[in-house]
Amino acid sequence: MSYQDIDKEITHLEHVFRLISANDRIPLSYWRERLSRFPKTLLMPIQRARLARLEVALRSLEQAARRLAAGPTLRPTGTRR
Repeated sequence: MSYQDIDKEITHLEHVFRLISANDRIPLSYWRERLSRFPKTLLMPIQRARLARLEVALRSLEQAARRLAAGPTLRPTGTRR
């Protein structure tokens, strides 16, 4: 994979990550797999930084998905928050 190919793929993921949500039809595990495919040893420092930002964004989405799956929390009185 060339530098330009890697850059195009990162650009694509940056665009997609602005559009996806925790309850999207494509599972977040798919995007996690896409991020893991980058050849870490071939990346330029700026590409590593961009991928790190994507990792943070994906972690945030994964946390939101876990919160959605857990359902709303209840107050001690039994009402929803």
